[in-house]
Amino acid sequence: MSKSKKPPPASRVALLTRAAIEAQRYTAPAAAVLNDLCDHTLERLDDAVRTAALERFAGLTPAPAAPTAGASGPTLGGPGGGSELMRQRASLELKVQTEAEKRSDVERTLEKERTEHREAVEALALQRRKLKESEDERSRLLTQIAQLESKLCAQINATEQVEMTLERLKASTQAVGGQATEQAERINALQAEIEHLRAEREAALKTRDADVSQAASRAGQAEQARADVAFARLWGRMQRDVPDVFAETIVPDEGTFERLCDALVESLRVLAALELHVHQLLRDLRQVGDRSDKLSQFYIMFTKNPGLLDALRDYLVNERRKGNFVNLLRAQQAWARAFATGTYKTIVRSPVAVAAELNYKSWPLKTGFTKTEDAALGEYFKASVQKIVPEKLGTLFRKQAAETAYEDYDNLMKRR
Repeated sequence: MSKSKKPPPASRVALLTRAAIEAQRYTAPAAAVLNDLCDHTLERLDDAVRTAALERFAGLTPAPAAPTAGASGPTLGGPGGGSELMRQRASLELKVQTEAEKRSDVERTLEKERTEHREAVEALALQRRKLKESEDERSRLLTQIAQLESKLCAQINATEQVEMTLERLKASTQAVGGQATEQAERINALQAEIEHLRAEREAALKTRDADVSQAASRAGQAEQARADVAFARLWGRMQRDVPDVFAETIVPDEGTFERLCDALVESLRVLAALELHVHQLLRDLRQVGDRSDKLSQFYIMFTKNPGLLDALRDYLVNERRKGNFVNLLRAQQAWARAFATGTYKTIVRSPVAVAAELNYKSWPLKTGFTKTEDAALGEYFKASVQKIVPEKLGTLFRKQAAETAYEDYDNLMKRR
């Protein structure tokens, strides 16, 4: 059979080769047919062309599995050519697998040796650190020993000096013995004089204590008189402003002003709570989206500036912000009253707004031949009124309360 000069398409050769090899993995009925067809196709190629085709399409075929007994594969490149290549490839893959296993063993051994080397290095570093600490401790102990030896030498020298001084004192004691009698007589005379001076001192102290007691009594009386004058002056000043509380018939004393201080403290606590209440109401009733809203402006002004207690503290300590404290106090009490009256006016006017919203004559009812007006009213009420009107009335009442509160505040601040 003559060989064709034109080789079959590469895709056909690859597909036939792939099919023949895949047929060897399992017991396929068409395995023999595929082998014959693959051999017939490869025989049509020249030797050089067949070799080039086998090299070219070797990457297109998977690694063949080991052939089973009795199975016959395609004879690539002639009789026994494909089987020989498959055996060589299987041998190379076996070698590669063997080398990979050896490499894995070597890598495991190397990793183990690295771990042991790292542990040995860490142990050596620990031993070096302990050795350095021992050397530092030895140096410290040697230094302490040197210091103790120096102190011991100094103590020995001091002891020798004390012993020499004691010897000198013993020698001089004998010379002093003759003077002891004379000194004893002088001591007795001095003691008698001391007793006399002590008696005179006690008498002088008694006289001085009596004089000091009288002077303290006179000073206390003068201080009390001075305090009574100050209390009376302050009481008269307050009596001119609030005669109902600070009566002219009351004679104030320190206890009176102590009770006045307690009342002032409680009043400040009430004012602080009232101020927080006003701020809360301003925040709740303000219209956030409206830049010209008066309540929002007052809320920002009150929260950004110092409050009542801060203004009072500056006035009491530094005599500053008296006008700020008075104006802020008037504004807080005016807002507290305005919120109450404004809410009351809103409640009084609420029936008109409620009646306007519940006027069924203004409702867009849809009546017909089969639907009466009452049925249309009920349907519209269930569908729209009971869902929309409560929220609408709440928004309206909130806005009216804010407007009437501001109006009452403005009227109250205009009054003096």
